[in-house]
Amino acid sequence: MTHGTIAGILIADLIRGRENTWSQIYDPSRKPVWGMAWKEYILENANVATQYAKDWLGTGDVSSAGQIPTSTGAVLRDGMTKIAAFRDEHGSLHQCSAVCPHLGCIVHWNDAEKVWDCPCHGSRFDAFGGVVNGPANRALEPKQ
Repeated sequence: MTHGTIAGILIADLIRGRENTWSQIYDPSRKPVWGMAWKEYILENANVATQYAKDWLGTGDVSSAGQIPTSTGAVLRDGMTKIAAFRDEHGSLHQCSAVCPHLGCIVHWNDAEKVWDCPCHGSRFDAFGGVVNGPANRALEPKQ
């Protein structure tokens, strides 16, 4: 929202030929800022890779489906796959893939909202794996 407002002000000034203090900051042909910026970029991307690997290679939230209380979800490891398992208020267990169909990150159970959240880009899925919010445009794959 803020950058949209800045863009409107800046574009209007550029069209009218007026000076604007933001023109250098938002100039598309500006040179990248080196120094600390590249270190932050590398560190942040290393952190993303570490979290991605940890989610894929680590154990699940619980070691067995029997440990999941009613009205709660947890990620389980099933061999080389991760399962998003939800136990409804009647005690029935519902399972689907824990892999977000958008970019392959592992979803996490959000107990406050009773949904599966993808930490990569913010997709949300209901307790049964249906899409609530994108960018994912399809549900979590059902587990047979």
